[in-house]
Order: sequence, then structure tokens, then C-alpha cells
Amino acid sequence: MTGRSGLEWPYPADDGTGPVGSLTGGLADRLRRRGGRATVTSAQDGRPVDTLSFAVTVERAAAGLSRRGMCPGDVVGVLAPVSPERHTAVYTVMAVGGIALPLELTSDLETLIEVLTRTDVRLLLVSVPFAGIALELADRSRVRQIIAFGDAPDTTPFGELLLPSPDGSGYDPTRGLFDNGILAYQGAADNVLTTLHSHTDLLGTFRRLSADLALTPEDTVAADPHMPEPVRSALVAVALWNGASVVTTTSETEADMREDLKAFDVTVHGSPVPARV
Repeated sequence: MTGRSGLEWPYPADDGTGPVGSLTGGLADRLRRRGGRATVTSAQDGRPVDTLSFAVTVERAAAGLSRRGMCPGDVVGVLAPVSPERHTAVYTVMAVGGIALPLELTSDLETLIEVLTRTDVRLLLVSVPFAGIALELADRSRVRQIIAFGDAPDTTPFGELLLPSPDGSGYDPTRGLFDNGILAYQGAADNVLTTLHSHTDLLGTFRRLSADLALTPEDTVAADPHMPEPVRSALVAVALWNGASVVTTTSETEADMREDLKAFDVTVHGSPVPARV
């Protein structure tokens, strides 16, 4: 069963400066024009990636998924902790016009199999530590291809999506694609309820957060596991769009979270509601 998003709150009208087609549509061009020193970093490994490289990776990977046969409207699973990899995967799927299905690491195996089967997922994007679980899921569902952020047996390296087209043909992921979104789920193996957060829903959240937070290149935004996936994805996109830096954290305890916020000079924290700290 699939419901509609509950994120349809009032938001400012489109002023023509926001994303086009997906949450990262037009982001790379905007960052090229504006410049800046913002980065996307995982608090766990501390390796920063400049935001332009992050945005370009999403565009190139989207083109790679298109060459591999992914079509607008396809549902693609994402199995990764809250990290730059998870956001790269979600944005890449939406940039091709697809529906990203981020899988919760706390879900039991039977629930994951049920939601993958029910939504007809044929492709998984995974972090390397979860490649083994992904292979087991593929054996028990309709998944036929696993793309990993690194080298793992019986998977395709994510880097292959970034290779140039062999015949020179191109796909422009910045074109208007409005059939994308994020699919959330809840429940157990025998009763999984899915909820579609459409492009319209996500863009509404994007605009609301942009107006409320007024981010600048001086800000650093923290994204953590306690946020709903659609809100977290919109928040990170708002940060990137406004030249702010992003740090992802998987910290579960309040003490560990405080340490991460302090270590990276975080000015905006996502939980429980995105706000300035």
C-alpha cells in the first residue's frame, strides 16, 4: 500500500532560483558560477569533498545510470548509513527521474525483502560494508544489479557510472524531471506501508527550509539519522544550494552528537527540527 506525503506545508512561491527537475537540478552550474570553499564531509572519516565535485558526481552518475537502462519512474534501493554516499545515491536516482528507496539499517531482513519486492526494485546502490547484505537481498527479491561505492565481490563499482559514454552520446540530468521522489516505508515484513514524497513535496520542503534558515556560505549544516529522510535530503540540498558546508553524522547518543557538532563548527542541526544551534 502506498500513501501520499504529509509534507505538503505552505511554502514561499518559486522565485526562479531553486532546483529544476530534482533537488540537485542546476546545482553544479550554480556552484561553478558562485565559487566558494564549502565541503561535504562525513564526521566518521573526516574526508571533505568540495561541493562542486559532489554535484558533478551526481550528474555524471545519473548519466551512467541512464546508460545502464534506468528509466524515469523506476524505484531504486539505497543501502548506506547517513553519509555523503547515501546522499549521493538518493540525489543520483532522482536526477534520472527515479524514485529513491532509502533502506533503514534498523529494518530486519524480511522487512527489507518485502519492501524491495513490493516496489519492484531491480537495482541497489550500497556502501561497501553492506554489500554482503545487498547480495542476500538480491537472492531473495527481484534485485538484479548492485552498485557499490567501492570494490566488493559480485557488485559493480560506483566509479563505472562516472565513465564517459563509449559512443559519445549524452544524457542531461539537469533537464526537467518531475516524476522523481523519495519512497519511505514503515511496518513489518507482513504489513509494509510505503509513502511517496514527490518532487513537489520535496521542493516545498526545500523552499520552506530555505526561507526559515537563510543559510549562507558561513554556515555548516549537520545531517543525522534521526531526521526523516525527505527532510534530511531537502535540508542538505538547501545547504548545497546556498554555498554552506554539510557534515553527516551517524552518532546516536546526545554526547557523541555534541562532539560532532563542536568538532565541525556546526551552525544548523537537523534534529529534531532543522534549526540554528
